[in-house]
Amino acid sequence: MTAASGSSGSDSFSRIAHLSEQDIQVLAQSLRRIDTGLMKAGAQAGYRLWYQGKEPYFDVVFELAFQADPQSFLDEVIPEHINWCQFTLRGKVLLWQRQPSRLHTGETEELDMPPMLAYYAASKTIRDGASLDRAFVDLAQQIFQARPDEPHLYKMGQILEHCKG
Repeated sequence: MTAASGSSGSDSFSRIAHLSEQDIQVLAQSLRRIDTGLMKAGAQAGYRLWYQGKEPYFDVVFELAFQADPQSFLDEVIPEHINWCQFTLRGKVLLWQRQPSRLHTGETEELDMPPMLAYYAASKTIRDGASLDRAFVDLAQQIFQARPDEPHLYKMGQILEHCKG
């Protein structure tokens, strides 16, 4: 498996389309929870949960339903309260939100950025895709479901399965 490096967005598809089951497992196992103390919650005042992988711009961000005590909420591990999810990998993005129900894919611009700028997360902007990239949704689902030890990741895999109908 090779890490993404500055190249065009069209190359990102080829780097994703040919992942082996072993590559998917390596990616899934590389996801680690990051302290979200400095992250700003969205307009609905939820709590953010962030996982980052070992590749640049490989991360998952969840917005969870607001609870009176966010720490007890995380301790209870109630993944049914996922309101929103953003999954990024190798120049591609998947966004899901509960209300209104929406699943869409697109691209990020980090592969178009010079390496010095691409290092900083603030440089990640998203371009919506014209249509749903079902292959990328399938890949995200496989990565999520490879982590039954992390209930929020695993639950997101189940949500994507349900979205596919």
